[in-house]
Amino acid sequence: MSWAAIHPTAVISPKAQIAADVRIGPYVVVEGPCEIGPGVEIGAHSVVHPYVRLAAGVQVGPHVVLGGAPQDLGYRGQETWLEVGPNTVLREGVVLHRSTREDRPTRIGAGCYLMGHVHVGHDVWVGDGVILTQGVGLAGHVEVGDYAVIGGMAGVHQFTRIGARAMVGAMAKVTRDVLPFSLVEGSPALHYRLNTVGLRRAGITGERYRALEQAFRALREGKPLDDLPDTEEVRVFKAFLEAPSRRGLSGFVRGGARHDD
Repeated sequence: MSWAAIHPTAVISPKAQIAADVRIGPYVVVEGPCEIGPGVEIGAHSVVHPYVRLAAGVQVGPHVVLGGAPQDLGYRGQETWLEVGPNTVLREGVVLHRSTREDRPTRIGAGCYLMGHVHVGHDVWVGDGVILTQGVGLAGHVEVGDYAVIGGMAGVHQFTRIGARAMVGAMAKVTRDVLPFSLVEGSPALHYRLNTVGLRRAGITGERYRALEQAFRALREGKPLDDLPDTEEVRVFKAFLEAPSRRGLSGFVRGGARHDD
């Protein structure tokens, strides 16, 4: 690798596998073993602990801590990993922990954007294109679907699932699962409606949008989902409901009233 791209104050383990064009800033600590891919940039004072994989193009801001041991009293020091997908951005103060499982890492997908001071706990699985805004906290074993957006300062309970292209409002307390394509907010977070803006930006309009509306309305009203149009989004919606859940589904706002059932 080109040592000119590594600041002389950085401390780099000889066990670290670092691509030739990686840029490492002042006072960074990179422990090993770890794998840092092409085009990665690591900002000043950040720490990369052992058992971290950063894919190509990951951007790490200052004061980021990656791959610390899981905050789980059952963890016994086994080798577990954290993986961050290509072209993901980790802004200042982000903290990501390794998993507790040897067979499955904590994972942040490709093209994600984690804003300042986001915390992602052990065994979390974040899809591609996800945005976690300022101060979001994901507890252990949370799953976040592709292109979901979680608003600032929101907190997500352990084992909760958030579906693809969902929107979680700022400062929400998410204690139960969030449907794909939906918008939740509040404490506890409840389903208000579909994520209209996010769906429009994704090109999910017209008949595709109306099919999702039917699915959302039927579920809110406790009706079966048998006679819905067979669109890709409706299939994702049904698959989410059929998958195992540890937390159950967040309630709904109906007629302007909150119903957490």
